[in-house]
Amino acid sequence: MTIHATGGRPKATAFDMDGTLLRSDGTLSARTEQALRAYRDSGGIIIIATGRPPRLVLPLFPQLAIAHYFIYNNGTIVVNAEEDWRVDQPIANATAYRLHQHVLNHHAEGVCIWEVDDRWHANRLLNREEKAYFLGPADQLDPIILSEQSMSELQPSKILLPHTYDIDNLAESFHDELNVYRLSSAPCVELSPRAISKASGVEEVARRHGFTSEEIGAFGDDYNDLAMFQYCRHAIAMHNAIPELASIASGTTSSNDEDGVAVKLEQWLQIGED
Repeated sequence: MTIHATGGRPKATAFDMDGTLLRSDGTLSARTEQALRAYRDSGGIIIIATGRPPRLVLPLFPQLAIAHYFIYNNGTIVVNAEEDWRVDQPIANATAYRLHQHVLNHHAEGVCIWEVDDRWHANRLLNREEKAYFLGPADQLDPIILSEQSMSELQPSKILLPHTYDIDNLAESFHDELNVYRLSSAPCVELSPRAISKASGVEEVARRHGFTSEEIGAFGDDYNDLAMFQYCRHAIAMHNAIPELASIASGTTSSNDEDGVAVKLEQWLQIGED
C-alpha cells in the first residue's frame, strides 16, 4: 500500500462508531482499521465521537487506541488519554432531578437511567427484559440503584429513557436545558445538556489545536451527528445515514457494511497498491 498524497485530507476527523465505523454486526473491519492507521500516519488527528460511555469503547475495541481523542456520551466527556487531558460537562443535577420527577409524573413505574462515572444507574430495580432493553450484550453489569439522596447530588453525563414515553412532551418541557436524541439504531432516547453535543466536543479539540471548522472532517449516520455535520466542513454521510443527515452532508460514501469510512479515507489519502 502506498500513500501518494495527503494534501486533500482534513487536519482532524471525527468518526461516529455505531452505523459508521462499525459494521451492523458490531465489528470493526480490517480495512477500516488499516485506513484509520494510514490517516494517522499521514498526520491526521483521529477523534472518536460516540454516544457510548467509555466502558463500551476501548475495552471492546482496543484497535481504536490509535485515536488521539475520544468524545463520549454525545459530547459530555472529551478525553485525550495520551496527554491526560479531559473535559467533563454533565447534566446539572437540578435538571436531572426535575426530569426524573417529570417521568414519574407521567409514568408511575417509569424508568430513568443515569450514566455517572462510567457506571449506569437506575431509579429502581429492573427486570430482565428492562435490562436487555437498555443494555447491549457487552454491558452486563447490574445497575447501581439511585437513592433519593444520590438523585439530589449526582450529575449524570447522559440520561436514557424508553422511546415509548411521550418524548415530544418531554423535549418541549426541557427544550432550553436538554438535547433529546431519538436514535434510529437504538431502542431508547438519549439526553444530554442543551449546549453540549458531538459538535461541541469536536470544537474543544479544534480550539486546542488552533484548527477552524473548515479544516475538520466528520463521518456519521444518525440524529446525534447532525450538530457535528453542521460544524465540520468535510462532513461525510454513510449510505445508511438518515435522510436529515445526508441532506446537509458535503459528501457521501458507501454504507458501514461496505467499509464506507475506509473508502472515503482511501480517496482522501489517494491510497493505491504498488
